[in-house]
Order: sequence, then C-alpha cells, then structure tokens
Amino acid sequence: MEIIFRRLPDSRHDLEVRGRRGPDVRLSGAVTGPSMPHDLVHAAVESALSITDGFWGAVALGATFEGFEPVVPTRHRRSGIKVLRRGGDAVMRAELCVNWAYRVWSGLSTEGRGVGRSPLDERQVALACEALDRAAARWSDVPVGGSLTWRW
Repeated sequence: MEIIFRRLPDSRHDLEVRGRRGPDVRLSGAVTGPSMPHDLVHAAVESALSITDGFWGAVALGATFEGFEPVVPTRHRRSGIKVLRRGGDAVMRAELCVNWAYRVWSGLSTEGRGVGRSPLDERQVALACEALDRAAARWSDVPVGGSLTWRW
C-alpha cells in the first residue's frame, strides 16, 4: 500500500491511499499540525514498532475513517466497518502508543493528571522517536505542492 502525503499551503495537507484492500481513498485539506501530519506520525511509529493491526493496518484491510473518501466515486460499501469491528481494540491500542511516542518526541509532559502510564517500554520509545525524527526530516523537505510517499 502507498500513502501519498501532499503538502498544501497554510499548514494543510492531502493524502491518498493506493493499493489497499478496497477502493483507493483520499483525505482532503487536513490540518497538518505543528511538525507533520498526524497520519504520517502514525505511519512512522506503527512501522517502527511493527504494529500491523493499528490505524494503517486497518486502512490496508479496507477500513476508512472520518473524512476519507473514495478517489473514484463508487456505491457505498460497509466492509470497512467490519474491519473496525474485528480490530477496533488493536487500533485503539496503536493510537495510545503513537500518541505516547509523539508526546515524548515533541517534549510534551508525560506526567500528571490525565496522562496515564506509558504503553511503551524504553526501547520502543527510542525506536519510535528515531522514526519520528526521520519522518519529520522527510516532511520538512517537501515543498508546498510536493509530496512524500510512504510504503506500508
């Protein structure tokens, strides 16, 4: 599967997903965030930690999430919902892992009220932070109108 992130003006981006189970999909005009697209953060951390049943694993199997639309309009298919019913807990675990790694990498607090325990050990945090460094460097090299292709 390929995930193509395209940098847009005003801290926005598009992404297109090709070669997954189900139709190719896109997400248009999403807010990029302070350093890189959140979905690129997921790709970097999930790849580094070999999380195959997280957000991008679910997308590869045909799941879609809010804002994703088919590249070529087709009749509505509900198969993506089945993927999330079967693997939703794993997707949520991946979300916690990715968010924790991003907190550490970006210097946000990892202690205090509402933060909870780390779902990652020190080795996993180090792997994830190295992957985020590489992804951020790749994203920073993309000019407005340019793209970054991530192979899943």
